[in-house]
Amino acid sequence: MPHPYLTRVAARVRRSLGLDEMARRLDGIEARLATISVDRYPYGPLYFGDHTALVATRWGAKMLVDTRDAMVSPWLVLDGLWESHVTDWLQHTLQPGQVFVDVGANIGYFTLLGGMLVGPEGRCVGIEAHPRLAELLQRNVIINGLHTHVTTWHRAAWSEATELKLHMRRNFASNSSVGSIGPDALSRLGDTEKITEVQALPLDDLLTDLPRVDVMKIDVEGAEIHVVRGLARTLEANPAITIMFEWSPAQIEDVGGEPGTLIDLLTGHGFTFRLLEAGLSTIDRAALLALPYGNVVATR
Repeated sequence: MPHPYLTRVAARVRRSLGLDEMARRLDGIEARLATISVDRYPYGPLYFGDHTALVATRWGAKMLVDTRDAMVSPWLVLDGLWESHVTDWLQHTLQPGQVFVDVGANIGYFTLLGGMLVGPEGRCVGIEAHPRLAELLQRNVIINGLHTHVTTWHRAAWSEATELKLHMRRNFASNSSVGSIGPDALSRLGDTEKITEVQALPLDDLLTDLPRVDVMKIDVEGAEIHVVRGLARTLEANPAITIMFEWSPAQIEDVGGEPGTLIDLLTGHGFTFRLLEAGLSTIDRAALLALPYGNVVATR
């Protein structure tokens, strides 16, 4: 039986890439980037070499992407947009002067969007464990002139201060995790992984300098339970916080957790849940446990 993670990949990508053609398509992306016409949307992209291209988002940011990544990069290279429903939600949620925390920031798509929306009178923090993605995250913040009010951390958000083994995916770097999807699923996706150690800290320790937290996005490839366990002081100090988190039971299990534990932890802090893909309709524990993938907005 295919690993449940394969269903999640299909949900996030939203179009079949053709698993048998994955390697050919990834090579083709880089080959075409070097010759693509500059009059395509909106002004590029431009290939810089070393698996790096510069793209423009539809909402005004300029971003460096890793062209080897088959999850996020193809959408940014060709469409200038990633997860349009999440993008739209943030654009309608974040206000100037607010504080936004992006946990699992990747190369900074939502960090940059958040930094632009809260403006210089607000604050934004992007946290990413993957070393290559964290490097691009920091560079993207600087490219867009947001470094005065946007802070980046190359750390893993966790329940305690420790060192973790990160399974870094080659073709799906955006889905690198402290849990492995296993050799069979990797083979089906035409992917490989290698392990590196990363420093991990509780978010309570990383966010001590913030005056408050208004909105938080959590997308940590199955480590959400540990993130929430390291957030107790922050949650207590911010009763009006809104949390949007990726819901992927298969990846939670890959990291060694029980999906119901995440629901119970947040419920214990007084949160109720709405499903973004269902127009922010309320969703209860049983329905959430039956859902293989989604984005959930938690409020109190």
